Amino acid sequence: MISSDQENQINIYLLSRKLSPQIMAEVKDHFIMQITGLTENGDVSFQEAFLAARISWQKELEMVKADFFSFRKIARIEKELLQTRFNKMTLTAVLVSLIAAGIYLFSGEIYYCFQVFALVLFISIIIFGIVSGKIKFIEYQRISFHPLIIRNIILGMIIFPVGCYFTGEFEFWKPVCNQLLLFYSVTIQIQLLYFRIKKVNVLVQ
Repeated sequence: MISSDQENQINIYLLSRKLSPQIMAEVKDHFIMQITGLTENGDVSFQEAFLAARISWQKELEMVKADFFSFRKIARIEKELLQTRFNKMTLTAVLVSLIAAGIYLFSGEIYYCFQVFALVLFISIIIFGIVSGKIKFIEYQRISFHPLIIRNIILGMIIFPVGCYFTGEFEFWKPVCNQLLLFYSVTIQIQLLYFRIKKVNVLVQ
């Protein structure tokens, strides 16, 4: 049986790994089960079992860079979850951009309405998050430096001149590929704001 003092030692260690509440609760349960299993026959002390648990989780709890474009370090297990979440967000943004491209080819008027809808949705989420107190304005500012947004900027630096070259139009908004890139970027930001409001870890602190 784990005492409150022993449980506190586990908490302190896991907090040092900067785990999100969901991941920490799951890992803590595994730690307690593993330690209890080693100490229940009385041959192994808590400290020995705790050390064994830490060694067995060493790779998963190793502190690594959260992303190539991020300066923060998080536990490897957290990074894997975040990368899976980032991949889903990116896929969603790509699908929305492809849908926007299809709408553009079908009808310019509907495409314009789609643009307005995306902009209204984006602004509405910002206002709701700030007014409800679920997100602070400074957190929204930090989203602008999120790794996914930085990737968008780099992607834009590549796509913009290419789009201008093939279309012969050097106004940013005119080439359709640039508009689709903005759809992609706005979709990413909408998802980041949504997850932040829902208190789901998306690496914005």
